[in-house]
Amino acid sequence: MDHLLQSIASLPLNVKLTSAVLGILVIHAVSRLMEKTLPHHFVRADTRYRVRKFVVFAGYVVAILFLVILFEDRLGRLSLALGVAGAGVVVALRDVIASFAGLIVIGSSRLYTVGDRIQIGTTKGDVIDISIMRTTVMETGNWVSGDLYSGRIARIPNGFVLSGPVFNYSQGFRFLWDEVKVSLTAQSDHRLAREMLLRVVNEAVVPYMNGAENAWKQGTDSFRFVNPRLEPTVALVMNGGCLEFTVSYVVDYRERTAMKDRLFTRIAEEITKSGGQLRWGSSSTAAADQAATAAISS
Repeated sequence: MDHLLQSIASLPLNVKLTSAVLGILVIHAVSRLMEKTLPHHFVRADTRYRVRKFVVFAGYVVAILFLVILFEDRLGRLSLALGVAGAGVVVALRDVIASFAGLIVIGSSRLYTVGDRIQIGTTKGDVIDISIMRTTVMETGNWVSGDLYSGRIARIPNGFVLSGPVFNYSQGFRFLWDEVKVSLTAQSDHRLAREMLLRVVNEAVVPYMNGAENAWKQGTDSFRFVNPRLEPTVALVMNGGCLEFTVSYVVDYRERTAMKDRLFTRIAEEITKSGGQLRWGSSSTAAADQAATAAISS
């Protein structure tokens, strides 16, 4: 082994440079070939992803080791020049260094992993890849309603996690408190409306309650939580001459849009069946009802 290292060290510089270029090309070609073929031997999608990322990482490691061995005799001479240029390199590559530091933070503290739904800054979506420099996210929301995919793929520098909040919808307590607002006319029976809304929302959230309770208990093992109210609630305020009910409930973060659709569908059916005791309200409806009441009084 020592004889081989001495033989490599004795090679002329032009031979070493040529060998470096050829060696990097070969390592890159082998790495790309393994990246395309090796994952197909695994069935699970997450396993294929991890194998692919491991092959890429291994390719970088092999390339670095190859260059270190090839230019080992010259590393000592380069150290002084690198030390002098170090300050300039740090300034020039500050974004690269921040992204690499962000990658270390993401991995060591498990801020998020592939498959998690996160929000960094104003970008929200599902993590589909984490590389050395960037986190790739399939965006949700923006110009589409609810949590549907917009179709855009966002690439966020890893350094962003060092300078702002990171919201993770998937880890720990994966349920959210959400709400819908239902506006009825002031002449509607508010007691009947409250009873109807509580019945509808309780029926809708039954599939989530056990999961939410278990997730909350697990979260208390890692964090100091104050026990919240997980049961649905209905609150009433007057708004623009109408009865405005706010229905609050817990729901799986991936089911927000579907839950709102189910709730409003059932609420619309119940209002239709109320025989006029419950009527949809709006500012124009309230104004018309007030005008009609004034006309009758006069």
